[in-house]
Amino acid sequence: MATASTESWCLYQLKMREIAKVPIASDAYSLYVKQRENALAQVFSLDYGNKLRIYDVSGDLRSSRGWSSKVRCIAVGDIDGEGNDALVGGVGKKLMVIDHHGTPMWKINLESTIIACDARDIDGDDAAEVVVALQNKRVVLWNNDQVALFSRKFDDSITDVWLEDITNDTELEVVVADKRGNVFILTAAGYELRHLELGESITVFGVLIFGERRLFVTGNHSNTLKVWDIDGRQVTSIELTGKPKALATGIPDDVSDLSYMVVSTHDRKLSFWEIRESGRATKEERIILQEIESTKTILYRRAIKCGNCGAPTSPEAHRCDACGAVLEMLDEYVIEEFIKESIDSITSKHTKIKLKDLDRILRRTLPQPAAYNLRRVLQSMIKKKTIEGHIDENTFVRTKKSRAERAKQPSRQEIEKVPDVLMALLKKEKRFDIDELENKTGIDRVILRRTLLILLGDGVVEGELSGDEFFLNKRQNTQAFIRKLESELSNSSR
Repeated sequence: MATASTESWCLYQLKMREIAKVPIASDAYSLYVKQRENALAQVFSLDYGNKLRIYDVSGDLRSSRGWSSKVRCIAVGDIDGEGNDALVGGVGKKLMVIDHHGTPMWKINLESTIIACDARDIDGDDAAEVVVALQNKRVVLWNNDQVALFSRKFDDSITDVWLEDITNDTELEVVVADKRGNVFILTAAGYELRHLELGESITVFGVLIFGERRLFVTGNHSNTLKVWDIDGRQVTSIELTGKPKALATGIPDDVSDLSYMVVSTHDRKLSFWEIRESGRATKEERIILQEIESTKTILYRRAIKCGNCGAPTSPEAHRCDACGAVLEMLDEYVIEEFIKESIDSITSKHTKIKLKDLDRILRRTLPQPAAYNLRRVLQSMIKKKTIEGHIDENTFVRTKKSRAERAKQPSRQEIEKVPDVLMALLKKEKRFDIDELENKTGIDRVILRRTLLILLGDGVVEGELSGDEFFLNKRQNTQAFIRKLESELSNSSR
């Protein structure tokens, strides 16, 4: 049964109830709660009897199939953004994703054994990202097109990795727990937002979310689970009949005051729990969450290259390692407008595009790291009428021309000036000012910016648009870039 001190019970108002205890023939070593829209959640269980079993949250077995116990972790997510769940698992050093027909979708070879995984939509494009933790203490997050968004190494062996919305802004964070009792909250770009030291080892880990509350559940070599708040203070404890081997949590919807928890124990039982929370976050918790949100804003606004010497740097650093200069902060308005401009430019060419494809193209145009939720940004643009169109399930449909398309189209004579002007501008260094290119060719800067963003989004040139300057990647051939720009300008002006 659940136990707690009178003080913490009154303060946090957690109500826990064990709703089922299910005997199992073999130890379950990996659990996953799949939250489903307009339906009850499902519990997936992997056991040493080579079975994948699916339960409802009341503990009733719904289905069972043969499944190799060589698969060390299980997660479920809509990887292709088409409304179909896929199974994600680690098989030794291979990350596997199997679609709902049983056909392999991904097979990524890694340098170390996979010990934990999760799959959820981080950025609002309806396609789930996949995160894994490796035995060599590394965590990797992939986009749905198998592009690694970040890779980060930790000091201690990792117990588990989760994708959860800690900052309550619809963009999920990566939560990592290690065996020494450390919990790290990272952005989707891999930057550290907060580090908790719980002071005891962790062998199983989970996250509980109730409205603005964020709680962590841990267990080790005792029969007790402990619940901690966002500041690393113990809230309550839960007594089990055996040592926990695996743990999973989930909620039925985004606004529920109810959460589910499933625990596998050494005495070969699955314990199903219902947890309710009727209180609000404490003042201390709200302060911590505000600090995390502030840190995230700073990390995403801080320049990734030094404005003084141009050296690349990490947003986690306050100063440039090369010259010691304080890193620049970008205006939030500028970042938001750049994301909107990129979407506007991309959809002027791709007037009907799936969200997952728009997200893939958008990532090529934005300076890294960039935080956004695609569906939320699009809905905001549609509401403000900065873009004319609508979202049809997982597809955006553009209905009217953009500002760039309505701008004065360049003449053939103006386009023919581009090669000579650009060669002169790029002669000393691989960068140029868009205003200067406009002045010397007569082509509207709106057209120039849109064309550059299209080339970046289509992946045909390598570079970065920063403010009113365009920087060519060192690998990008200058003459090839000029030919691509001239060709795209000619095609779009027809």
